[in-house]
Amino acid sequence: MAGSSICIILVAFFFTISFADLTIPEQEFLHECAENVGEKCGDQWFGKLFSPNKTIVSRDCCYKLLQMGYSCHVKMTIYILETEPALQNVSRIDVLTKSDHIFQKCDRVTEPEDQKFLAKCVEEIGAECGEEVYNKLIHDGNITKPCCQKLVNMGLKCHTNMVKALLRTPPMRNVDAIQFLKKNKKIFEECKHTE
Repeated sequence: MAGSSICIILVAFFFTISFADLTIPEQEFLHECAENVGEKCGDQWFGKLFSPNKTIVSRDCCYKLLQMGYSCHVKMTIYILETEPALQNVSRIDVLTKSDHIFQKCDRVTEPEDQKFLAKCVEEIGAECGEEVYNKLIHDGNITKPCCQKLVNMGLKCHTNMVKALLRTPPMRNVDAIQFLKKNKKIFEECKHTE
């Protein structure tokens, strides 16, 4: 925990200096961060970070926070601290520590199984069938009968954990994680019923 606090202090120091006068690219970066997290999740995150109420960050919003990345998360926190007059007297270190805890908790909530388990799942499905399943998830493509059989033999736990890992990547930031996980289960069930 002490290492995390030192990191937060250093990050705060360096970012505070650069936020004194935002450049156009920095403004665009922050705008993109805010757009990616969205209004609903931004409200949850802001409430959890700055409100004394017991605001909850949903699992879907946790995926959004992770998809936008740690850099966006920290820079948005610092920007709000620097620009929001009502927050001028709050302890920046306390807020940054809380912000870091929110990000870490979201990381734990959305984390797939350990890497060995995930690697075993990837090996079981194989590249060709993995591509078919991915195309079905993303583009509503088709899955062949042999690939459906591989998916079912691999098991729902493997399939779900591979989808969780995929959801945590920045290219998936515009995907509704909850709907995507439901689609994941639907695909698995359809494959179970393929003769």
